[in-house]
Amino acid sequence: MAKAKQSDLAPLPAIRLVLKHYKTELQPVVHQVSAMPTESDLEYYFVSAEHMELFRPYHRPGKPYKNFKLVNFERPAISLTFYNKHKYQISRGIRIESALAILKEQRDNLYTKSYLDQLTPGQQQKLQDIDNLLRAVRQTPEKFEFCSSNYEHYYRYWYCSFRFFEDTELTKTGTANDHLLKHVQATDGQSTIERLNIIFIDPKFITRPVAYDNKLIDRELETYTEKVSYGKSSLYIRSIE
Repeated sequence: MAKAKQSDLAPLPAIRLVLKHYKTELQPVVHQVSAMPTESDLEYYFVSAEHMELFRPYHRPGKPYKNFKLVNFERPAISLTFYNKHKYQISRGIRIESALAILKEQRDNLYTKSYLDQLTPGQQQKLQDIDNLLRAVRQTPEKFEFCSSNYEHYYRYWYCSFRFFEDTELTKTGTANDHLLKHVQATDGQSTIERLNIIFIDPKFITRPVAYDNKLIDRELETYTEKVSYGKSSLYIRSIE
């Protein structure tokens, strides 16, 4: 993993201090939000749209930070859904030289570890298997073919799908989705690279269903100042003076 330039990294400790005062909590059923991810490697916060301008200095269209994401800047959510996708790739036709280099690196790493610390039985067996395989590939390379894939590592990208108002009159809504940044393990295998997400919400409409696109009943009823409920209906009243 290439080391990120300092200019590509947002000051997460300072941002977390701001979030202590301005983050808000959402709950399924109570708010228009699905069951939320609880993974420890996914750090995200909800912030009301009224505080969005505080984060404008970190809004960099076309050149986002590598450790910080404003998921829906200028498009505060009126409903939210979270889901994940299994992301993987496969590279076929790996050259013999590349395969040998990978095998040798894995074998050498285990050899080095065996000098510093005793290998577990599983690691010892892995070392033997890789060493045997490396010898076989070197002796008869024409008998092997290779591909590379992260499929079995089952890496999941979390996505946030959000509904928002497209116009200032609050009459038409749209839907968009974006992936969230996860904490990742650094190349040394010990430290963790932290990544943080902020999702902006409309505090008024995140609490109740919103009328479908171009249906103005929701907006019309708001023009009545008084409401009296009776049976299964309500009487809405406004002054025309």
